[in-house]
Amino acid sequence: MPILARTDFKLGTKILMYGSTVGFGLLAVWNSIDCLRTKDFGHLWIIAIPVFISCVAGFIYTTRHELTLSDMELVQYGFRRKHIPLEQIVSIVENLGAYEVKSPNTSIRITTDLQNKNLFKDQLIAQIQEIDTNKNSLPGRRLANENQHKIFEQIQHMINVGMETETLFEADSSLFEQLTESAYYLVYEHPVHSFLNRAYDAEGEEVSSFLKRLTETPTTSGPNIFVLPHHLEWLILCLGNGDILVKPVEE
Repeated sequence: MPILARTDFKLGTKILMYGSTVGFGLLAVWNSIDCLRTKDFGHLWIIAIPVFISCVAGFIYTTRHELTLSDMELVQYGFRRKHIPLEQIVSIVENLGAYEVKSPNTSIRITTDLQNKNLFKDQLIAQIQEIDTNKNSLPGRRLANENQHKIFEQIQHMINVGMETETLFEADSSLFEQLTESAYYLVYEHPVHSFLNRAYDAEGEEVSSFLKRLTETPTTSGPNIFVLPHHLEWLILCLGNGDILVKPVEE
């Protein structure tokens, strides 16, 4: 698997950790010699040897700590190797300047002490986007980010209005047979990551074929799919659990 990005501790952090390791290591050695000279073995077992072991562990951690991103997984090297397949990432959360990447089984932190932390995070997100786009492809021409943002704002407004006025109704797949527009906005909403949301301008025939495949493949969880005409007067929502909702034209 090709390595797309790599990061490690900043130089200042490494100097601090190496300096502390060497300093406390020398202190532990000097203390051990003094303990042997004075035959104070209790002091040796309680202080000198634990400090020396800690210094060795810190040295190993400093030299091995590295994050690498390939086209398939994120890997952290430290006391033990941790890896997360990109398809299993369930969240990327910022916490006190660091980014915590979680899967169902483990987590990896992109800490503030790492070089080019934000660039590494951006590369990770870009790779997740590429994987999701290939895995959950939609027909049509993808809209620019600015236009996508406007579409999602309109969708949220229509859903809010539908819930407030109780005009958001359940429907079934026979509704798709009534679609007669020449083109539609086809919108993908990821169930977890908002940075994976995207919108397309697709031909009517492409949308009909896509919706047919969607209803023929029942799922218990997945992304939400929205269908809107270019005039944005009504909305069809295909939920990830297979339910279909419609917000009709306001009268």
